[in-house]
Amino acid sequence: MMRCASVVFVLLWALQGCSGGEPVPAERYQQSDGFVTKAIANIESNPDLQLVVDIDHSRLGHGAGSPMPPSRVLIFSDARLESELIQHNPLVALDLPLRVLAFESSSSQKSNVIYNAFDYVASRHRLTGDNIPELAERYGEAMSAAVVGLPQDALAVFANDNMQAEGIVTIESPYGFNETLSRVKTAIESQDDTVYFGEVDFQANAASVGVDLMPSHMILFGGPGPGGKAMAKSPTLGLDAFCQKFLIWQDQAGVVRLSFNDLLALARRQQVSIAPALRVINFRLNKVFEEALLAGE
Repeated sequence: MMRCASVVFVLLWALQGCSGGEPVPAERYQQSDGFVTKAIANIESNPDLQLVVDIDHSRLGHGAGSPMPPSRVLIFSDARLESELIQHNPLVALDLPLRVLAFESSSSQKSNVIYNAFDYVASRHRLTGDNIPELAERYGEAMSAAVVGLPQDALAVFANDNMQAEGIVTIESPYGFNETLSRVKTAIESQDDTVYFGEVDFQANAASVGVDLMPSHMILFGGPGPGGKAMAKSPTLGLDAFCQKFLIWQDQAGVVRLSFNDLLALARRQQVSIAPALRVINFRLNKVFEEALLAGE
């Protein structure tokens, strides 16, 4: 079954001389909050969908001293759809569970809703096969179900749905699956003031709908302080780059790997500003977690 913990994760990495801007007036949250409330109702009324976690990047950033425009992501699951996609390529899990972001444009202050099109997922993970058109249709239906009833002029799209595989960092682990998972969690917890947003056991979710998968486990985490600074002028990064995601997975040969997103590649794909804070976070992701798995070799 789905494992999730809708609790606040605080991972404060010191960033000197980088301001997140002025606090956001409360009234500017109203429209994006309304979009989120409607999307939650849509998800909870759909028997095929399950809400995993609701992360309010902006309010968390404000609480950590990093004000940013409204940006609030809903992460939700369609277990059968996700399981069948992961069967094609285990790394598809990095773009799962499904996500919808309500955000305010930092330039126009207009509230919008955005999600990734299936073409993005298929391009990034080189999805081919006879059932891909069917999966594309089901993906579109799931996303449409989440945003039904929202104003059409609020639905935004990314200019580019192409994404290359080099936007994924993968580290082969010298340990077994459970030991790797434990070491990654310990590395996260070693950071200051660390709490998880949640975890997703894709293998268990697949088993619940009668699909066999190799071990595949997602850890959801993030740092409102540095994350708010990174998103101050680029709130759509709240869809893909934040919260951060670590995927621990095992292939058919028994090799265990840790995979995560290159945040700079995600920013380039979205054609948004790359703040110094984003570069610092990206560096630390690589350094801390490579050391967690490779330092003892």
